Amino acid sequence: MLIQIVLLLPFLGFAQKEKNDRYVIHGQIDSVPKGKQYVYLSSVVRNQELHTDSVLMKDGKFTFRGRVDEPCIVNIYINVPGRKYPVTMKLFLENAKINLHATWDKSAREYVKNLKITGSKVHRENEDLFEGAMKRSGRDKIREAYMEAEKRRDTVQMRALTSANVKALEVYTKDISDWVVANPNSFVTLQYKSMIIPPDEAGLDKFEAELDQMDPVLRSSYLAQTIYADINEQRSRLKIAPGTMAIDFEQPDKDGKLVRLSDYRGKYIFVDFWASWCVPCRAENPHVLKAYNDFHEKGLEVLSVSVDEKREAWLKAVEQDHLPWTQVSDLKGWENSASRSYLIKAIPANFLIDPSGKIISSGLRGDNLHKELERVFGNVN
Repeated sequence: MLIQIVLLLPFLGFAQKEKNDRYVIHGQIDSVPKGKQYVYLSSVVRNQELHTDSVLMKDGKFTFRGRVDEPCIVNIYINVPGRKYPVTMKLFLENAKINLHATWDKSAREYVKNLKITGSKVHRENEDLFEGAMKRSGRDKIREAYMEAEKRRDTVQMRALTSANVKALEVYTKDISDWVVANPNSFVTLQYKSMIIPPDEAGLDKFEAELDQMDPVLRSSYLAQTIYADINEQRSRLKIAPGTMAIDFEQPDKDGKLVRLSDYRGKYIFVDFWASWCVPCRAENPHVLKAYNDFHEKGLEVLSVSVDEKREAWLKAVEQDHLPWTQVSDLKGWENSASRSYLIKAIPANFLIDPSGKIISSGLRGDNLHKELERVFGNVN
């Protein structure tokens, strides 16, 4: 049941303890089928664990009580026999008295319609930003019309609406931007910023300066701290982007001999992060082996860095997959010093580095690896 719930993102802000230190949600769903029915409240908290609460609904009415450290997105859902997914209603929860009202309608996409939530300032602001922008730009009407045209298979109308949506999207984007500028110290503005971390250094500097100008209370919130952390991580990622000089590292090979990445200076080197227990990595090894066999004589070297913890499993996988190039690992798992330098959070991961030590490309898998090597070395004879 919990797997079916859409994963939720933590929301911003924090409880206004001087005014409210608890929340109360009074819900009412009109025309709901009679009988015993539980209603669930689900949220993801700071540690990314899924928390749920449940209450019995009587005559379409239910009440949740509790406390949150910070406002957060939650789902209120009802399981329906025979339906693959639960009936779900989303709201932004904060420590306040909140009223939820809806009408049960099996013909509606979510089984409920006319959902109205009052009492939460954060929820109201978020509706004003996103749903308001949809209405003010006309994208809501375009979407409805497109769905109707799709049902009729009216391709001419669908193309016209797609074109209209391009123009409406420009209005929608500007509307959101204007709202954020006009509400610099809104919780919703902070939440929106968490979704638009700039990709480049200049953008990050400007973005961080804007955060620094926000209300000190907002800047001290948990979400603000995660945004600052994301900014720092993005800056770190820029240091390993194509066109940058590869970060040197040192790791022991299977015999304990220390191997440096800089030992390969003057050669093309494919650095591959993997592990014996990683199924996608093991499936990728034949592609890397083929690339090595095809391009080694042309000047390609491969250096594999394992995030294994068990030496026996690591070396057994190397033997089973017939990998002839140098293998290194400090056997510290995800705490491997080289993988941490390259911000490896998922494997397989890789970097192709040129003789000067500059990163050419990364994330090469399957046929893409072979195509990139053909671009560098030319076609295989």
